[in-house]
Amino acid sequence: MYHPFSVADTLKTSWYLLRKNFSVIAIYSLLSFMLIGLISAVFLFLLTDNLSETIGVIVMLVSVSFVFLGFIKLVFQLIDREYYDFEFGDIIPKVKMLFSYLLLLIIVSTLSVFLTRSINSLDKGYTQNILGILVWAFFQFFFLFYFPISACFIVDDASGPFESILQSYKLIKGNFLKYVLLFLIIESMVFVGSITLVGILFVIPFVNIILVVAYRKLIYSHQDVDEDLAETK
Repeated sequence: MYHPFSVADTLKTSWYLLRKNFSVIAIYSLLSFMLIGLISAVFLFLLTDNLSETIGVIVMLVSVSFVFLGFIKLVFQLIDREYYDFEFGDIIPKVKMLFSYLLLLIIVSTLSVFLTRSINSLDKGYTQNILGILVWAFFQFFFLFYFPISACFIVDDASGPFESILQSYKLIKGNFLKYVLLFLIIESMVFVGSITLVGILFVIPFVNIILVVAYRKLIYSHQDVDEDLAETK
């Protein structure tokens, strides 16, 4: 059965997953925040020179990426647990996933910094300002719009960094306006949730659940399959 992508259904399914698996998601999120906080505290205490600062940044980047990919795997497992059980080892990111995600993140970030510095080196004026705004808007849009779907492809399909970008573009292309609407809703949730610490602790996991569910529903919208999870709500 063909299932067209629906923003309302995506939010409904995401909320259902959160309610049904709240304890599992809460425990993972709490442990993740504690782990990142502990690592940050340790390196803040140990940072004494440039070398230790560099090591600290690398460890933090790897740790945050590991936790983020683990959460994506967890959500996929929670979606599919209607069909089979999973164990703790099933949510641990593989080395290839982590490498692909970090490589994509580093390449795009490096390109962003390079272009920004190149524009800043130009003579001040309208050209510099316009190019600066365009480059900033493009990379902000990519990181917030396409990057989460690319991460889902890296986890779910073992895609490489460049392959995941192409797959994300093709997946969203047919539902661009709907995904834009979902994107605006997510941004509004993050803005409201960021007002308080409790709010952001709730919004961050829920937003990531929405993005994973959106990815899965976009996949279903391109296939002739039954989507039991959505149909049982």
